[in-house]
Amino acid sequence: MKQRLYAPGPVELPPEVLAALALPVVHHRSPAFLHLWDRVRERLAEVFRVPGQEVITLAASGSGGLEAALIACVPAGSKVLAINAGKFGERWVEIARSHGHEVVELTFEWGRAADPAQLVAALEANPDVTAVLATHSETSTGVLHDVEALARAARSVDPGVMFLVDAVTSLASAELLPLEWQLDAVISGSQKGLLSPPGLAFVWLSERAWQLDHEQRGSFYLDLRRYRGGKTPMTPATSLVAALDVALGLLLDEGLTKVFARRARLTELLVDGAAGLGFSQFAERPTPAVAALRVPSDVNAKSLVRNLAAQGVTIAGGQDRLADTVIRPSLLGHADELDVAVLLAALEQALVRSRQLA
Repeated sequence: MKQRLYAPGPVELPPEVLAALALPVVHHRSPAFLHLWDRVRERLAEVFRVPGQEVITLAASGSGGLEAALIACVPAGSKVLAINAGKFGERWVEIARSHGHEVVELTFEWGRAADPAQLVAALEANPDVTAVLATHSETSTGVLHDVEALARAARSVDPGVMFLVDAVTSLASAELLPLEWQLDAVISGSQKGLLSPPGLAFVWLSERAWQLDHEQRGSFYLDLRRYRGGKTPMTPATSLVAALDVALGLLLDEGLTKVFARRARLTELLVDGAAGLGFSQFAERPTPAVAALRVPSDVNAKSLVRNLAAQGVTIAGGQDRLADTVIRPSLLGHADELDVAVLLAALEQALVRSRQLA
């Protein structure tokens, strides 16, 4: 049985991207790869909305990109503030503590959007914070945090504070303007909005982040200075880069504004259809990347996910405290209106089966 993949990463890939993965492997120092590498770097800058600027590509998951950005932007022994409103807000906390940073956690109830006013109060109470660690699209809760307002709030307290953004799910899914919003680091991964296989992380740093002069201890591989200028000091994932090149071309040919609108429309159709089956939206400020749906009270979310899998449909379940009450289907990958209908039909059947087994 072919599995239909409706998860917020990894995602269903376009056939053109899958075909690129089947091409012969090229040597990473060959003229053919270097030409491909230059084109990918240019296309990444367009998708990040930083034309002509550097976006570093690492053979790593998104978490590797988060760690690399932290090393680049935060001197050892610094105090940082992490906005923690979900599983990936927690990831920022864990990474920062693993590097010995003192972490001030600004926590919000899962499903709620981070409040800029509370960020202002937290920074005023901790004037020695050097960096704010934020998540744009919190995959675990389905919330799209207002990073523009949060960054503005942080600057109003301390214009010098660094502002780092996890955009692993939001890149190419929702409006994100690093230059206009005065962000200092934006990090993403290949397996979500960029329609590529897992295995690549991307990091953009602001010019002032590049100009920081501190000893970047803690990693050889994740020292971004080694990669600047298009260098590949370690062997790049050549086949993943070839697939990424095709995926970026598809996104840019469609146009990012149209991509945003299409993904938002499909998610809205899914949420509206699911409401008719008794589901309700969990997120206060929903992201277009994933539909976090509270299941009907007489159904267990984990049972629902298992029954969907038995039909050949893979989605993500709720994480941690949401495991029994929330499911997280997504149309972030290669999907259209027909996929919405398929997913809703599968959800209806899974509901019936789950109730029969309850």
